[in-house]
Amino acid sequence: MSLEYRPRAEYRQGYRSLPEQDSDASFFISHRARINVDYHTEKFLFHTTLQDIRIWGDTDPRASSGKAQFYEFYVQPKINKNLSVRIGRQRILYDNQRLFAENNWRQAGGQHDAVRFMYKKENLDIDVIGAYNQNEAAEFGNSFNIDWDIYRAMAANFIKYKLNNHFTLTAINIADEYTDPSTNNVKGYWKFTNGGRLTYQTNDLSFTMASYYQWGKIESGKKHNAYYLEPEIKWVSSPTYSIKLGAQIFSGDTNKNDNVSTSFLAQYGAFHRHNGGMDYTQKTVRTNEHEGIVNPYITQDFTFNSKFSLNWQSHLLGSQTQLTETVNSTTKKLNKFYAWENDFRFFYKPNNYTKIELAHLFLLPADSISAIDIGKDGDTNKIAQFTYLVINWTPNLLNIRK
Repeated sequence: MSLEYRPRAEYRQGYRSLPEQDSDASFFISHRARINVDYHTEKFLFHTTLQDIRIWGDTDPRASSGKAQFYEFYVQPKINKNLSVRIGRQRILYDNQRLFAENNWRQAGGQHDAVRFMYKKENLDIDVIGAYNQNEAAEFGNSFNIDWDIYRAMAANFIKYKLNNHFTLTAINIADEYTDPSTNNVKGYWKFTNGGRLTYQTNDLSFTMASYYQWGKIESGKKHNAYYLEPEIKWVSSPTYSIKLGAQIFSGDTNKNDNVSTSFLAQYGAFHRHNGGMDYTQKTVRTNEHEGIVNPYITQDFTFNSKFSLNWQSHLLGSQTQLTETVNSTTKKLNKFYAWENDFRFFYKPNNYTKIELAHLFLLPADSISAIDIGKDGDTNKIAQFTYLVINWTPNLLNIRK
């Protein structure tokens, strides 16, 4: 049995969208409280996580209703020494968490109700996942009348193979069915994602190249053709300093009124960790037809000693498609790069179960940000800012071995 308690205080003035000229800053405190329980035998595993998510003051403390929920609840019997199956509510995270993530920044996290076969042998890992969602137990037919964005059915395959001491190959294949709201979510369409990552690593240098292609149809029934690319290189110069350079490219849609969608979608992946902590691309990667992303970035890590460290990320945010504005019936092309973001995170670990993080993030907008949804009504002369303080306690409470 273990505990996780994570209160977080946030000061927002431009988080997720550009502040307007007279926007007031926001300040609030939220928390995540989790109790994790695991039961192991040689051929069986049971795991559950009970969590409480809330904004301080969002409910009447005298009320009888609460917000406790199960974050995870699954069993995992072992079929043989290499193969097991995990059944129930579970987090799924693969590779760099771009396509499947635990979404740890969100206090509630992210999870799937699924069946997952897991095969592990020496240098090879293979997962096969299946999921099917309904919103009620109907007497006749199937019901999927929901007002949130999630698949009705999903199948996925993950393969990781270590070729030798330097090369590792990862592949992810996903098929997901989304229902068309215009048919009361009765009719569905399948979208497919195929691709992977090749990684080369030495003691102090690593290089990765990820590439994915999407095809099929989106939930409106439009044909879908899209791609995602991510080259990245990392150098660990010493135990106290490392630097990482890379770029993320999401294909975008130049014409939302045609019959083809060309915007790459990453609906189950992490948003906060990839394209800047201000989350200016979060809505982009979930929207069916978006402008795309071009994000060159630099990440630097400074380790001062066993307790203190600093992480600095710098992101240049741009659109993969051409941004324009129309004034007096005249259309003018705008700069594709609409913002520059810098994230500074300071970490302090006083002991092995406590981690304190203090962060200040700011974003400098360009005039072209007004051409996309996050900046339409914002003041391009204002610097967007976001500061937070989070403390995470993760002690083990009980460990009984029989």
